[in-house]
Amino acid sequence: MNGNDRARTITATDVARVADVSQSTVSLVLNGKWQGRIREETARRVMTTADDLGYRINQSARSLRLGSTGTVLLVVPTLVNPVFATVHAGAARVGAQNGLGVVVFPLGAEDGFGLFPAPRHALDGVIACSLAAEAVSNLRAGLPLVVLDDAPTPGTPTVTMDTGGGMANALAHLTALGHQRIMHLRAERLAWTFTRRAEVFDQCTLSHPYVIANHLSCSFMPAEVRDRMVQVLSASNRPTAVICDDDNMAMGVYAAASALNLIIGEDLSVIGFNDLPAAALVSPPLTTVRLPLGELGSRGMQALVDLRNGAVNEPASLLTELIIRKSVGLVSTGT
Repeated sequence: MNGNDRARTITATDVARVADVSQSTVSLVLNGKWQGRIREETARRVMTTADDLGYRINQSARSLRLGSTGTVLLVVPTLVNPVFATVHAGAARVGAQNGLGVVVFPLGAEDGFGLFPAPRHALDGVIACSLAAEAVSNLRAGLPLVVLDDAPTPGTPTVTMDTGGGMANALAHLTALGHQRIMHLRAERLAWTFTRRAEVFDQCTLSHPYVIANHLSCSFMPAEVRDRMVQVLSASNRPTAVICDDDNMAMGVYAAASALNLIIGEDLSVIGFNDLPAAALVSPPLTTVRLPLGELGSRGMQALVDLRNGAVNEPASLLTELIIRKSVGLVSTGT
């Protein structure tokens, strides 16, 4: 090509001319639809030519032509908690298989200045995680919506995790080991998943009249949990076991126990939720309720893909699993 050719924007027509193929062939190859239609040798020539010429697909024009932007908004309460990174990974994996990318949008004003406007005009759908449908009503603006980890909403595809079952399994494990003073360290953030855990905690402990149970609401921050739990664990009638709504909160309980020279797994039993990577690495390793966060994201994205194709999936609930490690033991005779 001469200097004047390179000074202007390279088009698909240029690629077709240099590669000696039709424009339709260029379109099929560069949009990944050539298999079974075009010889591999030809497809490679088109891709090499496009790369050599510096050709880039005009995504704006492609979006107008296809009526799709290839972008899904994953709305989460915060980016501070690493669990949402796992949800995003699951959603992105299925999205990539269907030509969709994922942009994460924290609903909380974490910069201290408030929300920035979501680009509604450039989205193919919204996935709300740990948020009710009403919480994202201003964001979705008629876009397809899937809700994750929140109460099922009529007409809206919903994927949840059986966190109530996880709480029941955690309590059954503790009572089987003789624990009678059990505390639920509850996340202070208002969310369906945490409300559900508290409800099941109360239901299960009521079925054991000898169990003295109570709740304590706290933030996810381990330092705050430590300060609150030092007071709780200093009492003569302190709990012998604590179930935490999050593994990060459990780390705060570990710190409080250390400050009071209490041995986790002997003097005090601790159970978390999520099974974050650190749960298996602390000493002693943390017993926790493993949540299928990656599957939550992937199932949510698949539900959105199906919704865009006209199918409204029934609500689904994913199983949780109690991972038993060394942070839980028999009740100490001295407590």
